[in-house]
Formats: sequence, C-alpha cells, structure tokens
Amino acid sequence: MTAAIEDLKRIKAFRRELIAAIPRFPNDKASLQAFKAKSLTDLLMTYIGWRLRYVAARPRKITGLSMLDGDPRSATLKANIDAFLQAVEAGHDLTPYLSIDQHTRGYTPAAEARSPDANTWADKDFLLNVMGLHHFHLGLTKETAGHMKRTNEVVFASVTRDTFEILGLFTHAAFDYEGDGTMTPERVKLWSIYEARQAAGASPGQLMTGGYGGLGITLSSQPVTVTRTAMRYVKILREIEPKLDDPAYVRALYGKSGVPPKPKLKWHFRQLDFGLLDEDAGFFLILAKGPN
Repeated sequence: MTAAIEDLKRIKAFRRELIAAIPRFPNDKASLQAFKAKSLTDLLMTYIGWRLRYVAARPRKITGLSMLDGDPRSATLKANIDAFLQAVEAGHDLTPYLSIDQHTRGYTPAAEARSPDANTWADKDFLLNVMGLHHFHLGLTKETAGHMKRTNEVVFASVTRDTFEILGLFTHAAFDYEGDGTMTPERVKLWSIYEARQAAGASPGQLMTGGYGGLGITLSSQPVTVTRTAMRYVKILREIEPKLDDPAYVRALYGKSGVPPKPKLKWHFRQLDFGLLDEDAGFFLILAKGPN
C-alpha cells in the first residue's frame, strides 16, 4: 500500500519546519498540539498567511510618490521617508520597518474557536488581508530589538516582487475607530484611496470582492488567494514527492548546477518562494514564486 503523503519522511520534516517557524501565542502545549493536528493544507494556509506579513528583500521600483504630495507630514518627515525609500530601491531587508506583531503573534488556536465571539483576526493583519497593503514605520534609528524606531506616521503600500506602490502617509488612527464606532478620518482616507484604486483597475460593472489578490476573504479571515495557493502547493507536493527517490529525476532537477555526490533535497520556503533546497550544495529550486 502506498504511504499517505503526510507519512513520508520529507513531508514530516517539512511540517516540523513550518511549525517551528510560526510563533504561537500562547506558546504552550495546547497551541502546539492544535498546530500539529492541522492537515497539510491547513498548515500551509497558516504559514502562508503569516509569512505574507513580511516582505522579501529585493530591489523594487517605487511608484505613487505623488500620493505624498500636499501632505504636510511628508515635508516634516522628508529625511525619514527618503532614507526608507532608498532602502526599498536598494533591495534592503524591510523587516525592521514593518510591524513587530508578526514576530510573536503568528498563530493562536483562539482565532479558530467555533463560538460567536471568536476573534478570527487575532493572529492576522486585517488591512493586509482585506486591502493587500503593508504598512511601514519610518524611524531613522534601529532599536536594540532589531526594529526601526516606531513612528506614529506610517507609509501604506502595495508590494509586489518588483514594485513598491505608495498609497499615502497615515497615522496609526488608520487602524482605529472612533468611540461611537465610526471610522476615524485617517481610516476613511485610507479606505477612500483603496476603493478609488480598485475602481480604477476595474472594468465597467465588474464586481470587486477585495481581499489580498482580489479574490475575497474566507470565513476564517484568510484571503481566498492564500487558500488556493496552499491547495496548489499540496498538489505540487503530491506530484513531485514520489519522484524524489528516482536518481534520474533528481539529477535532472539540478540541471547546470551540477549534481552533488550525495544529493539531499528537502521541501522549503525562502520567504514565500516555495521549492526544493539542498543546503549542503547551496541549491534552491523554486517551484512556485511568492507574491513579493
């Protein structure tokens, strides 16, 4: 009888790598057991949704600079903005400019609780999942913990593999509501810019569902894009994993890189690029590119 894919050695190692990477809260036995009980597809959904909150280090073209024009805060923070955008163009690691929540709040079983008051957003970035936007702090100095000094003003941007599109400069009030439940002026401004951007790219009469990738949001608060991507990666695993015990197939994978004396491939994510890694040979075969 053919072994189930989740029982195979490389897949088990891959699962352990994903589970070890994602910070759980609370970091206890119960959250670990809940994580280990996930199917491979659900585990990949959780990993992709969490890792999406980061941005891969690579040079990017900056667009949308005009969205900063006329905002007096842009003039006040010119040195900060210039330094940050230089880092973007140069392809530096932007992690220090991002929120620090994802470093410690990657997964909680509470977000999956089947109760009317469950907070499905407890371990997710609402504006990233709904609008596809990252936000970046603009500090000029790095704190001892490794992140740039927090600023009340942040830049919201749509980040792809080659483009950094600025939507504007906002205060943290963009994340908040007023005491009566209405949106703050900053949040209204962000939604207005986002909706205008969506409408500009839509065909007449086109229904816009929103969500990262424009495919909407699931009941679990994950973008549909994340769910579909996880399902596609499981399909890749099922198709390729059985072939990795075939020496001829493995040799073909290395191609011009040259096959090492003892090939040792494992499933791996590099940021959100998904593929096969041979650490000893310094070889990484990308089977599916990540979004940024």
